[in-house]
Amino acid sequence: MSDLQFSLFFAAILVGYILVHLRMVRLEEHLQKLAGIRTLDDRLRGLDERLRMLAESFDKVRLDRVEQHLGRLHEDLEDLREATVDVRHAVVEIPAPTIVHSTAEAPVVLPVTESAGQRVRALVETRLLQLGYHDVHLLTDLVGVEADHDIEVIVEAERGSMPVKGRVVVRNGSVRDVALQSVVQMFP
Repeated sequence: MSDLQFSLFFAAILVGYILVHLRMVRLEEHLQKLAGIRTLDDRLRGLDERLRMLAESFDKVRLDRVEQHLGRLHEDLEDLREATVDVRHAVVEIPAPTIVHSTAEAPVVLPVTESAGQRVRALVETRLLQLGYHDVHLLTDLVGVEADHDIEVIVEAERGSMPVKGRVVVRNGSVRDVALQSVVQMFP
């Protein structure tokens, strides 16, 4: 082997050694970072354990608070139900007004009764006034009608200074249908 071949061989071994040394330095740095991960992993496990314990304690507290609020809501709903029963008796089941005639001997109490026709008339007029109609005239004769049947009432009224005509259907003491049309022809 000549001197030139030996020097090239030696230079190649030296370059190889330098490359291997640099790789080893990088590998050591990488391993040191990985060793930090191991401690990080231990810390994360501890943190996970603490969070789990904290969540369990909050769940117990939160469930207790929710149960308390649900109990309170239940009591409030019972109070509301009792109050609405009293209101229903006061509003829905209104007793008929009575007229008291007094005589020298003893006062006489006579109940005032309203006919079904008068109730239907009042119901139709009230509903049309709520819808914005005025000057309501009922054309149907309501004498002798029965409140438990369908009653079709022909009406005339005004709305926004325009005359309207049509019908109102009353069933079981409530207005079921209002069909009124303007009597003025509309241009297309």
